[in-house]
Amino acid sequence: MSNNDRENKEISEGVGESQMKEESVGDLSEENLYAKVKSLEEELEEKKREYNELYDRHLRMAADFDNYKKRVTKEKADIIAYGNEELIKALLNVLDNLERAIEHSESIKEAEPIVEGVKLVHKQFLSCLEKFGVKTIEAKQGQPFDPRYHQAIEYVESDDIAPGVIVSEMLKGYMLKDRLLRPALVVVSKEKKEAQPKAESSVEGNSKGDDTLEGDILELVEEEE
Repeated sequence: MSNNDRENKEISEGVGESQMKEESVGDLSEENLYAKVKSLEEELEEKKREYNELYDRHLRMAADFDNYKKRVTKEKADIIAYGNEELIKALLNVLDNLERAIEHSESIKEAEPIVEGVKLVHKQFLSCLEKFGVKTIEAKQGQPFDPRYHQAIEYVESDDIAPGVIVSEMLKGYMLKDRLLRPALVVVSKEKKEAQPKAESSVEGNSKGDDTLEGDILELVEEEE
């Protein structure tokens, strides 16, 4: 290659490099820089939104998992504390019949030794239930009626007892720890209603009596005439 060719080649390469530099400088004009910065800002905002969404989702999942752990812990505690509830409810019927048998047999002197043995079984039965958290509900005569623990099966009017007071207990109630197993069935006093005088009927009766009396008098007068 001659020297002239080399010089022409170098000149053309120099011209090409200068053109490329001019184009790159043109790309870095103010408008292009603003557009590029705007694009980067939008991309950054989008990434921030994605991050916030993921962070919120993480917080919700953490809260849900925490609630789930609390619920499972409570359910486990309830199973331990009240897992025998249905069995105990069924045993209460047996206990009721046992107490009725004791009550009806106490008047029979010949069965006294047997009754004493049944009473011991009854006492042992109650002691066993107490170990599992079963307690008897107080429902004594003269005690105020409490709808949380008592169920009224009858209301009786009384002059001697204030309204809303237990008159008698018909069936014992029981609690399992702090949960109601069965309310006590009781008879409750209520205010005695005063008898309303039948004024209208008495007036009507008197008027009818007067009319009859007047009719009888007229008949007697006519007969005498």
